[in-house]
Amino acid sequence: MCGLCMVKPEYIIWIFTATCNLDCLHCYTYRFRGLRELSLQEKLKLAKDIGENGIKYVNLTGGEPLIHSHLPQVLLMLHEYNVEKSIVTNATLVRDNIVELLYKTDTRIFATIEGPREVHDKIRGHGSYDLANRGIEVLRKKLSDISIVATVNRINYKRVHEIIDYVVSIDINELALLPVMPSGKALQTRIYVSAGEYLEAIENAWIRAREYGLRLSAWCTPWAPLLKRDIGFWFCREMSGMDIDPEGNVLLCDILDFKITSVRDKSVIEAFEEYRKHQLVRVVNTPPKLPGVCLKCPILQGCRGGCYARAYILKHDLNAGDPLCPRISISGK
Repeated sequence: MCGLCMVKPEYIIWIFTATCNLDCLHCYTYRFRGLRELSLQEKLKLAKDIGENGIKYVNLTGGEPLIHSHLPQVLLMLHEYNVEKSIVTNATLVRDNIVELLYKTDTRIFATIEGPREVHDKIRGHGSYDLANRGIEVLRKKLSDISIVATVNRINYKRVHEIIDYVVSIDINELALLPVMPSGKALQTRIYVSAGEYLEAIENAWIRAREYGLRLSAWCTPWAPLLKRDIGFWFCREMSGMDIDPEGNVLLCDILDFKITSVRDKSVIEAFEEYRKHQLVRVVNTPPKLPGVCLKCPILQGCRGGCYARAYILKHDLNAGDPLCPRISISGK
């Protein structure tokens, strides 16, 4: 492949494993538990490929990456190539040796807290709140780059803003909100939020965050600029990165099971080139048709219809418009 013509992904979301010590009500990676996970050698090959091709950022998620025996070698490999790294963790099984590894490899941590103890435990299991708190305490002794993530769902949406008091109390300066996706176990438990519930959670969290001067982000919320609040977000339809499942499949989105290609039998660059040319990716990146309310929207150019994964699961059309978007919700489309 011509080096001058090479196009590489800006980032990779790597679902490192579906293995986990918890059994959360909303787990979207639950559906990956039957896959044949990449071997250690395959993981190291992928990590080396990422590094050698100068890919800037990798997020490792799960499941629970911190309990996986392959994690140390993979993090060290990525660190050798100066790849920026982050891990999403439930923080319940943090140990000193893990913290030392994270510190040594300059890895950012996103730890999940779903609300006060009784709320968190209802979602993630009895005793998980205290374990997560202890884990975060251990992480904070050595690491400075820690953020808290709350998955907004029908159990906690009225109390998500209470997490901000906890975040401030432990001297962490960012909270990220992530609406539970209607995928995996959440399809069984049906605890994913409606547009009104999610908007209520965002507004209450923003008010409380503003009181403290805390940074607030909303993941998987590309229509956030419509709220005219200082909330972090990104436009996912740019399709500038890749989502990789535990088996090495490159997915249209980690919430959906459309397998575009695989990194098991090809390089990251080859896989990304195939990904960019795929018809489904093009349909998402440049929607041929969107609801009228989207076409008249001031953020159309970036948002392009919002979350296509939610649209597909709930409306059976990638370009039906994000069901959580307030403009789509009000229009009834």
